[in-house]
Amino acid sequence: MRRKWVPLYAALLLIHMVAGNHSSSAAGTSSTETGGAGTALTAQVQQWVNSLSAQPEFQAWKTARSTIVPIGPGQHGWLVTFRANQQPVGYMIVNALEEGGFALGEYGAGSHPIFDPNTLYQAMVRQELISSYSDIIKKPLKLERMYVHPLLAVWKWSAPSGETHYLDAWTGDVLPINDKQWQSGMKQITSESPAIDTPLRLSVSHMNRSFDPYERMPWLTQTPLSGNQVKQLSSLLDRKAQIRFTAELFDKNVLFVWPAIGYHQWNDETLFVAFEQLGTRYLPMNALSADGSFYK
Repeated sequence: MRRKWVPLYAALLLIHMVAGNHSSSAAGTSSTETGGAGTALTAQVQQWVNSLSAQPEFQAWKTARSTIVPIGPGQHGWLVTFRANQQPVGYMIVNALEEGGFALGEYGAGSHPIFDPNTLYQAMVRQELISSYSDIIKKPLKLERMYVHPLLAVWKWSAPSGETHYLDAWTGDVLPINDKQWQSGMKQITSESPAIDTPLRLSVSHMNRSFDPYERMPWLTQTPLSGNQVKQLSSLLDRKAQIRFTAELFDKNVLFVWPAIGYHQWNDETLFVAFEQLGTRYLPMNALSADGSFYK
């Protein structure tokens, strides 16, 4: 795979240009780099947008502008970002299926989508990796978006010092891992691209109140939900249970703890669990149950 270095200031400028050069239109008609997928991918994204935008959380998608860029190993997936009034309002990850067609890998709503350059810039300044925007102008950042799985999504930054840093694709926080641990983490995950059907219509939507997942830490004192209990996760959420998802990766150097606050069920019975993470992030259940644990 040929790697593309993305200077952060160029990424920010690109977002501004996309927002400024296209009139308001339905999602999926703005800037695209779809490769051979072309209009088929754009049409599929629009179908998902039509269904999701009927939900209050995703109403801004009705008139949002979309940008589609390749992402992931071998570029067999795409990152779709949505902007309305020049502000981010959500994203999708779309995977190519081997037999043809597309799978909805994950999606979310909010002003801080996955791989957001503004979030990354603020995080890098906060962590004193750079001092200000002027640093980027003097020496553009060598960045690579790495997306393998919902649990393996990072910015890879090759620092001027020669060091390589992996930063969480959502928060921009530096992960305490190196190249060897990243490769090990990829092997630890069960599958690179969750194999799911192509849902076309949202059937059920449920949302609970947000909560602090660290208010209680059941992963330290209790056993995780059993397989049968996990299969009934939507019922637990219907009863407003506070469910936490945990995943320990990279030789136990990184612990993810996410609060489950709702779910979407699609017409093909595919279940996406909603997590609060700088907005709302919907992840397919079959991508999570094999690589992490749920706690009540």
